[in-house]
Amino acid sequence: MAGAGLHIDASDFRALGAAMHRLPADLKAKAFRSAVNHTGKKARTQIARLAAKYSGLPYRFTRNAAQMRLTSDDVEIKLRSKWISLAQLGPRQTRKGVSVRGRGSYAGAFIAHSKISGANAVLVRKGKRRTPVRELYAANPAHAMGADRHGEFQRMAEEIMDRDFAARLLHEVDRRLSRLASG
Repeated sequence: MAGAGLHIDASDFRALGAAMHRLPADLKAKAFRSAVNHTGKKARTQIARLAAKYSGLPYRFTRNAAQMRLTSDDVEIKLRSKWISLAQLGPRQTRKGVSVRGRGSYAGAFIAHSKISGANAVLVRKGKRRTPVRELYAANPAHAMGADRHGEFQRMAEEIMDRDFAARLLHEVDRRLSRLASG
């Protein structure tokens, strides 16, 4: 099978660059900001999904933990969350302890109202009989991002921004130009 060839005509890029240069500065700035915001939100969603996969938690716990901030020249995505209580994952009391789907069994644990969190919690005693209890937690989604030793989160965000930004910028410019033409 013969290799497929790709031919790119650089004159198209020059013409597009010249057309962008002739646009009003405020239109370019608004289109650029909208394109950055849109692709940044797309990257934030994918990072939250990857953090959910790494932490073994449902996406609903990482969705709101991922926060995006736009600076003048950068998009910053942070994952901020607290430890997720096992009680939020639908625990089941068994004869031997507590079972949580996807997390396993916790021998000797029990479900009760916790004075610490003010809600039902999965608790376990530190020793025997009437010793103090401690609450059991699942993963912290932010730790998945902090333990990213190979830079996968960073690469994913950069790949999404590189892949989608140019097309979104053209879309935003076209949308603003069509508004000016019709209004």
